Amino acid sequence: MVQGAVIARVAAPADNDALVELSVACPMEGDIGLAIDRAPDFFAMNRLEGTSWQVGVVDGPDARPVGCIAVADRDIYVNGHPRPAMYISDLRVHPAHRGRGVAHALIVWARDACIAAQGPQALAFLTVLAGNRSMARLMQGRRGLPVMTRVATLRSHTIPLLWRRGLPADGAVTVAAALPDHLPEMAALWARLASRRQFAPVHDSASMAAWIEDAPGLDVSDYLVARRPGGALAGFLGIWDQSAVKRLRVTGYSRRLGAVRVAFNALGPAVGATPLPPPGGALRNLTAVQVCAPPDDPTVLRALVRHAHNAHRARGFSFLNVGLDVTDPLAAGLTGLLAQPTDVWVAVVTLAETPPLLDGRPSYLELALA
Repeated sequence: MVQGAVIARVAAPADNDALVELSVACPMEGDIGLAIDRAPDFFAMNRLEGTSWQVGVVDGPDARPVGCIAVADRDIYVNGHPRPAMYISDLRVHPAHRGRGVAHALIVWARDACIAAQGPQALAFLTVLAGNRSMARLMQGRRGLPVMTRVATLRSHTIPLLWRRGLPADGAVTVAAALPDHLPEMAALWARLASRRQFAPVHDSASMAAWIEDAPGLDVSDYLVARRPGGALAGFLGIWDQSAVKRLRVTGYSRRLGAVRVAFNALGPAVGATPLPPPGGALRNLTAVQVCAPPDDPTVLRALVRHAHNAHRARGFSFLNVGLDVTDPLAAGLTGLLAQPTDVWVAVVTLAETPPLLDGRPSYLELALA
């Protein structure tokens, strides 16, 4: 209860509706302000975060959650090797209850849950929207909180779905929809390339198939595969319409994005693009997941993204989001697509022991789940 001692507890299925309301009440503020509606099932996203997960909540005076946080354990690549880790997400506090110790209690709960799951040596990490001043203060570890050290910056490249884009004419790769029997070679390529990225989830063919099956609105047929002239798999990615698990409502535009919206909507009718909604309107977008392409050949990613762009433009979606580390050389494959950037920090958490030092590999997280 947010009266006297602030205590966090494990969320129960009965908390679902209150958590859905809490998510809407805590919009993500950036160049585009977005309220995230996770009805009908708040926990659907958490189930995709790891092999096991928990949501912690703090109750308000009416015994309904006014703050939440989530933890999930997963196997990830760190310095080229697989290891278990804890991912912390979904930290939200209702605006009417901020400054009352709710965030402090939730972070302590998450710290203790991570240690209980994997011990004091656990590697815990999280993402924070760049420029979030409240979180930047909490990351300093004051008043007994764990220190959160920024180690990478991910960039969400928001690509407007406008006119049809030209495709590479050099014949280096061909792109087609994936089939279920492609999963073993997709998983093999993922294991080879994901190990070059920090925090990328570990997958084999079975776990990749299970993750896709468990992701509402996503199917193997939503993946594109790129092949070399001899038939070898060069790369792949999934294109996910997440409206089954979360819908986005615009709460406002920055001055820069407001100008972009005016230009976008002026151009849209001529090219068949879906206009950007006014504040209060619903935003339909797509997100690239499991982006897998060789870092030394961004032309593979360019071919995949341009095929996805052409396949989904004029189908009611305004944007395609592709998340990459700002140091990832693959980002060169997105040049010329008028992408608008939104940055997200990746931070590791000092629990009871010092986290491992990371080498210079770029990071990779599924921003669709952030």
